[in-house]
Order: sequence, then structure tokens, then C-alpha cells
Amino acid sequence: MMLADERTLEVLEFAVVRDRIVGATQTERGRAYGAALLPTADFEDVRREQARVAAARARVESADLHVLAAVETEPLTAAAAQGRVLAARELRLLGEAVAAAAAASRAVREDETLRGATQGYEPVDDVRRAISDAIDDRDAIRDRASAALGRIRKHLRQAENESRDRVAAILRSPKYANIIQDAVVTIRDGRFVVPIKAEFAGEFAGIVHDTSTSGRTLFVEPLAALEANNRVRTLYIEEQREIERILAELSRLVGTRAASIERNVEILAVLDLLVAKARVAQAMDAVAPLLDDSPVLEIENGRHPLLGERAVAQSLSIGEDTRLLVISGPNMGGKTVTLKMVGLFVAMTYAGMQVPAREGSRIGRFERLFADIGDDQSIAANTSTFSAHLDRLREMLALAGERTLFLVDEIGAGTEPSAGAALARAILERLLAVRARGIVTTHATELKLFAHAADGAQNASVRFDTQTFVPAYQLDVGIPGQSLSLPLARSRGIESDVITRAEELLEEREREYEQALEQLATRSAQLQAQLEAAERERGVGEEERAVLRREHGALEAERTRFAQHAEARLQQALRDFLRELESRSQEQRSKRARVTPAQNAALTRTLEEMRRELGLAPEEPRQARSVKLDLLLSGTQLQPRSARVELDVRGKRYTEAEPIVDRWIDDALLAGHSPLRLIHGKGTGMLGRGLQAFLRDHPAVASIRYGTEEEGSNGVTIIELR
Repeated sequence: MMLADERTLEVLEFAVVRDRIVGATQTERGRAYGAALLPTADFEDVRREQARVAAARARVESADLHVLAAVETEPLTAAAAQGRVLAARELRLLGEAVAAAAAASRAVREDETLRGATQGYEPVDDVRRAISDAIDDRDAIRDRASAALGRIRKHLRQAENESRDRVAAILRSPKYANIIQDAVVTIRDGRFVVPIKAEFAGEFAGIVHDTSTSGRTLFVEPLAALEANNRVRTLYIEEQREIERILAELSRLVGTRAASIERNVEILAVLDLLVAKARVAQAMDAVAPLLDDSPVLEIENGRHPLLGERAVAQSLSIGEDTRLLVISGPNMGGKTVTLKMVGLFVAMTYAGMQVPAREGSRIGRFERLFADIGDDQSIAANTSTFSAHLDRLREMLALAGERTLFLVDEIGAGTEPSAGAALARAILERLLAVRARGIVTTHATELKLFAHAADGAQNASVRFDTQTFVPAYQLDVGIPGQSLSLPLARSRGIESDVITRAEELLEEREREYEQALEQLATRSAQLQAQLEAAERERGVGEEERAVLRREHGALEAERTRFAQHAEARLQQALRDFLRELESRSQEQRSKRARVTPAQNAALTRTLEEMRRELGLAPEEPRQARSVKLDLLLSGTQLQPRSARVELDVRGKRYTEAEPIVDRWIDDALLAGHSPLRLIHGKGTGMLGRGLQAFLRDHPAVASIRYGTEEEGSNGVTIIELR
């Protein structure tokens, strides 16, 4: 069952959107399905199709799914099944359709959502290969189509060469120089001939096959080439018979696999339509609507699909609390556009199409969609606009229920205003009573008051600048709209005394209502402007805060890098200082370098001041320092607790091992350890030789040697410190 009747889809201009789908298809059958696309009322079908379109779009956008062009194959397979021999071009196009179906099915077979669309696919690779092996892209039969055809064509080329050579020899002969019109080998009726001047026809032995338009040239087959030409002609006939046999054989193969081919092309058409919907959604920047079992509409920043960049985003919702939305306001403000957008969104969703709106937009489950928009006057049926309007309203009332969505433009218009408004109110009361959902537009004050007071109804208006009378084409829910008839008439130059008289004629209550609406609209516009300004300021503030966060992060990273570099430099300076202190000591190795407590305190203060000036973190607590100044400079023996007499650097590269060995020697020197045992392993010997070269130049090293057999041989270096 269809969701909407033909009239509803016509006034919504659904066919224009559908044509975009048709234009995006690649196969003839897919185009036919696109042209017949209608919104279904089966909500499970809608769910399945929406899921498939979403999956197809994901694969299209990742370039994993592409549908190749394909002709409609049903007439061809049916003809082949009935025994008709298909032409080479028909077979080639059919083979391309088979190949396209195979490629599309392969592309989605791993997709759990799309795999169901290929159910029933049956490979017919034998048909595809047979056709592609026999027929090329120009619809010519290939030599390899059969062994017999290849042999015939080989002999045919040989015969043609022989015949051509014989004719060419005649053309080159001085004997015939005066009677030959052009020294060019020519073919007539598949036979090689020479062009002879007509006046010398009796002087040349041969068979005339043709004459020039002017009659001055005869195309004559030389008797000397007759036998060779006969051979060419015979082989040409054999070639054509073999080609006919090949085409008949391919046609029989197609006929026997007709059912499978048709199932596969049907699957191709289904995938083609899905991909077309995905591509149109991509072009419209559309989203997959959320589907709800309740009869609700929640449209966020919806844009009319046919207005392109001119569309102004609209947001509205209809559900249990607000079942009826009454939109009012001046003409040309966008009320009808809003109606059509809502109707199209529902129709598109139920036709398996995505909608141009923000993520999170929701379309509920409806069973009927009615739209009465525009002039439906029919001269042939002898009906007025109002009569046609009443006919549509009667249909809505007869079929309306909780899952009915009705869209009515200018409800009750086209007749005497008071009676029309009264009839419209009665109809809306009935539709609310049966819990139908709907949107109507109106100019009638009575209906605005009704929407304000009725349970389940709500006013809305299209935004309009009351100073410039320029529409903003945006919907404000909760506020009734003004007609602005008299102010607009004044702005258009209608004489002021006419406007004044019109204002006098308005009933007092009507004037008060219009004045209240004007004040409300003005205040609403001011609040909206303030809200938009606040939103813009908030956006600017967010951008500035983001910039500050990025700058702060960059500065913090730079400070950290500087702190690490400065700390490393301080530590290196301290090691250099201690090495210099040791090298200047005049005491023997058994003695210990000593620093007075006053010197220790002065050095500690100096280091702390340097850290503060450089902005570095205070040094770690004395008991957790990596360089123990309280031991290094305490006036007692310079002996870090972590100093070792043995170091193993096996498996490291020289560039990694050298700084480790350097720090180890410093620590051992301060601790008074000597000799030291450096384990570097034998391997290629490069690490050991490199480290020994480094140690020979080290100011704290007195001597080095390889270890003895008991000490580790040449895998170990023994170091004596100064």
C-alpha cells in the first residue's frame, strides 16, 4: 500500500526529487525502477531500505561500490530462449550487463546489510567469458572465437595478399601505363580490381564490376587475378558461415541461462537504485533519518530539497503533545515552503531516500500522508478552487487516524472568511479528536486563537521584519504570525486616508489583537537577534579560548623542553666541575678530595639560584636527588652510593655506550674505585676498540688493558683511574 496518493505527491513535487534518482542510475532497469519509485506505507520495508541506502552510501564514499552501465536484458534473453540468434552487438551488451551484475554483487557480498539484496545471485561466468572471448569492444568477432574461424581467417589473409599482389603487379606494368586511371588497388564486391580508363576498355582483359560516377573509369577484375579473387570470395563466405555459427552457439548458451541472467540483472538494478539514492543523498548533504514507531516528526535544520543553496534551515516537531501546528504570517514568507519540505521529508523517507537535515532528525511511522497545497481548480470537472479544497478535506476526514499526517495550505480559504474559518476550526477539532498529526497555514485570526487555546495545538509563524517587510523564511514555533496587510499596504504607497479608514473598519478586538501580535513579533525579533548575537559571541569566545589553549600548550611544551635542556646542562656542568676538581688534586689516588662545608653551602645556593632564574622546578628533596650533592660536596669522601666497579654494555652501539661509560667513570672516580671492569663483549670487536679509543683520551683514565683469561679475555677492558 502506498503512503500517499497521486495528488499529494504531485503538489509536493515528489517527481522532481525522484528524477534526481533516475538521473543517478547507470542501468536501464535501474532507471525504470527509479522512475516508478513511490513511498510505501510498509514501515519494515522503509527500515530495511533506509539501512541499505546508508550502507551503500558508506561504500560509495569509500569507493568500494560502483555500478557499471547495463542495458535492459529481458528482451534479449527472452529472444535467445525462443531460439533467435542474437547479433554481435546484442551479445556484447548482454555480456557487459552480466559482468556489471557480477562486479556489483562481489562488491557487497561482505556487507551484512547489503548482502540480502543479492540473495538469489547465481554466477554465470561461463556466459560472460564465452561472450568476451568471442566479441570485442567494436562488436567484431575475434579470431580466437573458434579454432575454425582462426584457420579460415589465416587462409583468407594469405589469399587476399596473393590477389592484391597480382593486381599490384598489373598496375606497375609499363604495358598498361597508358590505360590505367590511378595506380591504386581497389576493392569492389570483395574482389580486387584495377581502375581502367573507359576508352581503353577493349584493350584490357577482365570483368567489369563497377564504374565511376562520371563514367570515365571502369573497375575491372583482371583475368590474371580471377582465381585468387575467387579463393578470397570463397574464404569470405566460409568466414561468415563460421561467424553465424558462433553467434548461434552463444545465443543458445544465453537462452539456456536466461533465468539466471535475469535474476542477476534484477539484483544489479536493485543495487543500482541503492547507489543512486546514496549519490543523491551525498549531493544534497542529506542524512539518514531516525525511524520511530510513534507518529512523530522532529526535523532539525531541515532544508527544502529543491531549493539548493537558497534553502533556509527550518526546525519543528510534531508528536503527542503538539499534534497540530498552525502556521500564520504574511504571504511570501515561506509558509508553503515549510509545508512542502515536511511533506517531502516524509515521502522521501518512505521511498528509501535520505533527507537534507541535521543528524538526529526523526521521522515516525505514519500510514497515510495527505497534502492540499495550491490551486486545484478544474474547468473540465466544473469545480472551483474551494470545491476542490472541500473534496480533499472530505477525504482526509474519512481516512484520518492517529497515524495520519495532513498538510493543508490556507485551510478554509476560498470562500467567505468567517464561514471558512468556522469550517476550518470544526475540521481541525475533528482531526485533533482522532489524534491525527498535521500542519496547516492560515491568515484567520480565529484559527490563531484556536491554536493558542486548544489542547494538542500550537501556533507558529514565519519570521518577518516588521520594519522592512522582508521575509526571513524561518519558522518561530509558539508565536502566531501577523498578516501585516495594512502596514504592507502603507509601505506600498496606498494613500494614508485609505489606510486610516481601513483601520477604523476593523473591529476593535481585531485591532487590539493585531497590535498585540505586532508587539509580540517585535519583541520576539529583538530576543532572537539578541540570542543570535550571544551565539556569535559565544562562538568567538570559544575560538579565542581554543587559541589560548593551543598557545598555552605550545608554551608549556617549550618550557618543558627548555627545563629539560637546562637541567641537563646543569648536571653536565656539575660533572665537569667535579672532574676538574679531581684532576687538580695534588693528592695521591688513595687520598680523598675534600670540600669545606662553607664551599658546599655556597655551591648549593648557586645551583638553587640558577634554577630559580631559569624557571626550573626546585631540585628534588635531598634524600631523593639523582646527583647527591650532600655526599659529593659534604667535605667527606666523594663517593656516590650507586658507583660500581663493573659495567656491562654488551649489545649496545658505540654511540649508546660512550655516554654511559663516561658517567660511570665519573661516579667511580668520585667514589674512589679503581681498577674498573668494562664488559663490552667480543663480537666484531668494533665496540671494544671504539670504547678503548675513547678511554685513552679520557682525562681520568691512567691506563687500560684487555682482561686476562680469568678476567674475560678481549671481551673485557680493565681500567686504572688516575
